[in-house]
Amino acid sequence: MKRRPRPALWFALVALGTSGASACRRAEVRPPLVLISLDTTRADRLGCYGAARPTSPHLDRLANDAVVYTRAVSTSSWTLPAHASLFTGKLTSAHGAHYDPEGPLDLRGAIDGPEEWRHYRVRPLAPSEHTLAEILRDAGYRTSGVVVGPWLKQAFGLAQGFEEWDEAGIATANGRLAGSVTDAALRALDSGLDRPLFLFLHYFDPHGPYQAPEPYGHAFLAPGAPLAESPQGEELVARYDAEILYMDRELGRFLDGLRARGRYDRAIVVVTADHGELLGEHGRVGHGHHLTEPELRIPLIVKFPKGRVAPARDASRVQLTDVLPIVLNHLGLPLPAGIQGGLPPSVGHPIVAEVYPPAAFSPEGDWRALYDGRHKLLWSSQGRHALYDLERDPGELANLAEREGARVERLGTLLSRFLDALPRPGEAGPPRTLDAETAEALRALGYVR
Repeated sequence: MKRRPRPALWFALVALGTSGASACRRAEVRPPLVLISLDTTRADRLGCYGAARPTSPHLDRLANDAVVYTRAVSTSSWTLPAHASLFTGKLTSAHGAHYDPEGPLDLRGAIDGPEEWRHYRVRPLAPSEHTLAEILRDAGYRTSGVVVGPWLKQAFGLAQGFEEWDEAGIATANGRLAGSVTDAALRALDSGLDRPLFLFLHYFDPHGPYQAPEPYGHAFLAPGAPLAESPQGEELVARYDAEILYMDRELGRFLDGLRARGRYDRAIVVVTADHGELLGEHGRVGHGHHLTEPELRIPLIVKFPKGRVAPARDASRVQLTDVLPIVLNHLGLPLPAGIQGGLPPSVGHPIVAEVYPPAAFSPEGDWRALYDGRHKLLWSSQGRHALYDLERDPGELANLAEREGARVERLGTLLSRFLDALPRPGEAGPPRTLDAETAEALRALGYVR
């Protein structure tokens, strides 16, 4: 049968329809990316990292579909510099976001305090830094963040590149509970479907004061047991674990929502932490003063789109700077210049951590850490250097610095030369005072005294 000629209008409509379909396909070429930061979460308190308690069943299920990096560490022991490293692929000395007595941001805000509080100044992330969100936004992603802790408020510069940045309700020590984060995350999944989504979620619950909502608060304690105002020992650990359990439930609710929307298999899902927490080790509780293993050892779990990368446990030594290269490499996007991150299994850079607390906050000075095979050097600005063999002494109880002085000197020189050679941070803006609400939240959390 002879075909009838098609009118020109028909071809125009077909072309338009094809063009529209192609546009939809282009929007879906790159997978959704979900980056989840679990504030103050130690790797060893999670089931997929060997914890005895059932604290993380939903995260463990995700880990079964993912690459689990078993020797991941942070770049610092507190929130601001660690998240800046996560977003830029740079170390603290290079991105510059940390406590700085000459920094432009005055943390005191409207809080009256003693003269020594003048040291409470911070250098936020410089606007010139190129963040993961900026890179993905420029590649066509819709960039959305839901955050809880006060260090992630826009004043500190971490919102660069995010078109949406939900920081509502950050006014108390507990911040927003995990349920609020998940509710906002699910709403984000259902909007802006014309573009691939980059969604950053910040869960905060394991941060002190360890007050998980019931029934989770007593999950690992005797029913009805009174809760101490300043818990210690087993109660401290049980309450910390309970916070992880509650957070995990809400993380599971989000992942179920991703599955229900048919987007889980296609998505890249990265779960990590900014730092860990001391729970009595070395006679200390908390974080941000030192660079001990409980503060630095963090989870890093990367689920790639189904069928692209086989689930595995990877013992490569990696850190937060490497998340940006891992993600961009999988998306086929170029890496920005000047970063310190690399690609496992051979990241191609030293594994380094830094913390520079103000003298009024921590009288023990600055600390830097360098991992060298089985050894870890802790460099002290006050000359109290330490060296540990982490294979034989994972608890960092036997300081080998005096016995192995030559190794300490060699590693200290390498560390100093490496950090001195890093590119310097950009300008962080004019002097300004932090708003009173954020300053009060930081004081409630112990960051300002």
